[in-house]
Amino acid sequence: MRLKSLSVRLALWVGLLGLLQGAGVLWFSYLTMQQELGSQRRLVLRDKVDHAQQLIGDMPDDAAIRGKAFELVDLVTGHAELHLAIARQGSTEPTVAFSREASESLRRLKDDIWGTDAFLEWRAQTSDAPMLSQAGAVQLKSGEAYEIVVTIDRSEDQRLLRSLLVTALTAAPFGLAVAIGSALAIVILGLRPLRRFQKTATDITARNLSARIDSRGLPTELQGLGHAFNAMLERLDDGVRRLSEFSEDLAHELRTPLATLLGRTQVVLSQPRTVEELTDLLENNVDELQRLSRLVSDMLFLAQADNAQTAVARRDLDLADQARTVAEFLQLLADERGIKISVQGSARVTADGGLVQRAITNLLSNAVRHGAQGTPVTVTVSSDAQNATLEVANQGEPIAPAHLGRIFDRFYRVDSSRARDLGGTGLGLAIVKAIMGLHGGEVAATSSGSGETRFTLCFPRGDQGR
Repeated sequence: MRLKSLSVRLALWVGLLGLLQGAGVLWFSYLTMQQELGSQRRLVLRDKVDHAQQLIGDMPDDAAIRGKAFELVDLVTGHAELHLAIARQGSTEPTVAFSREASESLRRLKDDIWGTDAFLEWRAQTSDAPMLSQAGAVQLKSGEAYEIVVTIDRSEDQRLLRSLLVTALTAAPFGLAVAIGSALAIVILGLRPLRRFQKTATDITARNLSARIDSRGLPTELQGLGHAFNAMLERLDDGVRRLSEFSEDLAHELRTPLATLLGRTQVVLSQPRTVEELTDLLENNVDELQRLSRLVSDMLFLAQADNAQTAVARRDLDLADQARTVAEFLQLLADERGIKISVQGSARVTADGGLVQRAITNLLSNAVRHGAQGTPVTVTVSSDAQNATLEVANQGEPIAPAHLGRIFDRFYRVDSSRARDLGGTGLGLAIVKAIMGLHGGEVAATSSGSGETRFTLCFPRGDQGR
């Protein structure tokens, strides 16, 4: 079963890593000690063989060797683990041998394969003890050749190495427990800053999105997460606020026409009416229902645009041609107010013609409705290496800077009563902004004190907006 606690998992991984490192260090230490003990034993054997060669080389014959056996005994006196054997070259019968292991080493000299350095590792037949022998040759004054074999019992070395392993393996569980416990404590301390995120997330509700992570004192690794978390809360706060405002505005927008429909219908039905009066009621109701239908259609379009569900059929087109098509359609409305719509310039973009015409229609209809009577509405199209722009300018009441910042919000009106009287839904400029977002472009508005208002659509050129 997978552990759910991150602290425990990290502690176990650290403990396992520590165990592997400890095992590696132990194995390296074991091999190093084994090699060092072997080197020391070889030095001892070389020294003893050299000493024996010096003593025997001065002797005249075999009898002298036996006669001075006590001097040879001094070589191994005080070293219970050392064994000395001397014999004629090629013979397994010892001239001098001070132990069974010494005699056995002579037989090993004949039967076993010795290394190039004249050392042999073997095990005693009687005690199964590990042995290390070195052989050396010497010639007496009489010319006879003898062989010297010095052997050392390495049982103590084996016990020392075994003791090292037992001690290390005995201490390993305790060391592992200490490592895991220490790692767990360190991980818990290291993860303490995450509790700030938990506390902040707990404090957040739909009615309270003001809580923020205090990034001061956060570790460097969590600074970015803290800033991203706070930025997410900012976006959520803004989104919830906008949704709340949108819901309130939507309720208000629906309440007015519904109240009008209901009130007017109830008044007419309160007493008998003529056919003409009923017809007039139905015609008025149709106007309100059409306005509600436009409102629902606009809301549906914005919802689809927000969720990237609106299909964008891109093709190469001329912005000026699109503007002229819309201008011709709206010129009848403009003529009623003595307004002349003109289009100048040219620029090609890759965009959805239907959506572009809808955005231009919303801008031009606003310009005609809110422009001063008898003033011109100018559409200017231009381009540079990166962008193509379409600018709609008209003369009318200036828009205050406070309104410019929110003029593209849904249901936001500079003059709500006037806009409603003109048949607007309050979503026209929001739709323009959504259309530009679908094309990867931008929309902006400026208004001067003299009353000139400009709306600018900025399209990326070529494939940049795709």
